[in-house]
Amino acid sequence: MFGVVLAQMFDRGDHMDGGGWGWGWLMMILFVVVVGLVAWAIVRSTQHRGPHPHDRAREILAERLASGEITSEEYRERSQHLK
Repeated sequence: MFGVVLAQMFDRGDHMDGGGWGWGWLMMILFVVVVGLVAWAIVRSTQHRGPHPHDRAREILAERLASGEITSEEYRERSQHLK
């Protein structure tokens, strides 16, 4: 079955019935689109989405420590919970 499809897809149109590259071009375009979509999906799934929520929490803790709202001991204790 697959061999027949390939033979029809790459038929050069030497026959009197007017066949040829019509379906072949369509299949090649479809193949390129599918490969492109798969590549796009792989790249998109591996991209970094931004900072981790714990990073912002650590920044806030550091700001609170710097401003004197919390002590060094409180900072260390709360930082341990973010790991």
